[in-house]
Order: sequence, then structure tokens, then C-alpha cells
Amino acid sequence: MGTYYKHTKTETVDVPYSFRCEQCMQDSGTLKATITGGRAEVNTNFKELNDKNQQKLDEMAHTYLVKEVKKTYTNVTEKQIYSKAFKDKCPHCQKPQSWAISGVKNDMFSTPIVCIIIGIILGVGCYFFTGVENNLMIAIAVAGICFVLAIGSLIVNIIKLQTKKTQTSASVQQNTPVIDWGEIQDLLNEK
Repeated sequence: MGTYYKHTKTETVDVPYSFRCEQCMQDSGTLKATITGGRAEVNTNFKELNDKNQQKLDEMAHTYLVKEVKKTYTNVTEKQIYSKAFKDKCPHCQKPQSWAISGVKNDMFSTPIVCIIIGIILGVGCYFFTGVENNLMIAIAVAGICFVLAIGSLIVNIIKLQTKKTQTSASVQQNTPVIDWGEIQDLLNEK
């Protein structure tokens, strides 16, 4: 039986942005949002990658970064959804900004959906692949635990959203961040 080595790489890019605080009206100054691409992975029999596999890994990581940058750009410019990479805490008064609510709403269902999918997979796996006499009960229990975790995660996300809405409701005016997309224009131009 051979040994396999997993080689991974992720690429990141910093996007400068700034905003005028909706609470204290001070300028945040230049901040950096770090956008991270998906994790590229190459499996080989060797501890060290040869040039061909290294180039493949580098290209995959770069492709994932370009995809994430374009997704973030589209979300901001077309949908006004700001990812969590754009921190909304004012450096002066430490208060959140209303424009960040869209990012919380956008990510609200991701963890509960993952929990439900894992629950279904584990439940089916326990039912069909355990040699236990009460495998149906075990499958239901495992799936049930995952469903409870999904509901708990959803409740936590709803509480976070309501808290952020409450904290930003007293805003004098609603501003949006100024993002310098020119710094990553080369990535946006790639096909």
C-alpha cells in the first residue's frame, strides 16, 4: 500500500477600503480586507512536489482566488452584499456599521445547511453500514443531533443579525465603504 502526501495552497489578496462611521462620523482611515481563495490540493506519492505538480497547485490556488475576488466584487457592486472580510467595526468608537448587515444575512443559512447535510449523510451511513441490531435508532439519533445543531446555529445567527440591527438602528446616516478595486484590477480582468 502506497503512501500519499497531500499538498495544499491558498492565495490571499488585500483590498484597501475605508468608511465614514455612521455613529461618530469619523473616517476609518485605510483598512485592509483580506480575500482568501479556496484551498487548492494535489495528492502525490512524494513528499516534495515536482515542477509540473507545483505549477498545477499554483494555478489551482490562483484560479480559486480569482473566482473568490470576482464573487466578492459582484456581491458588492451588484447586490450590495459585503463579505465578512470587510470589517465594519469603527476604529474610533468600536460601533458596527449598517452596511455589514448584508454579509451577516448572506451567511445566515450556510452552517445550518451544512449541519443538515452532514446529519443526513451520517444517518444514512449509520443505518446501512453499522452491524448493530438497533441501527435505525442510532441513525435517527445521529441525524437528530445534527438537526438540533442546525437549529441552534440558525438561532445563533438570527440573534447575531438582530443584535447588529439593533446596534446600527441609531445611525444618523447610512454610509457604504469606499473600496479601492483598482488594487486588484488585474485579478478582476482575468478570465
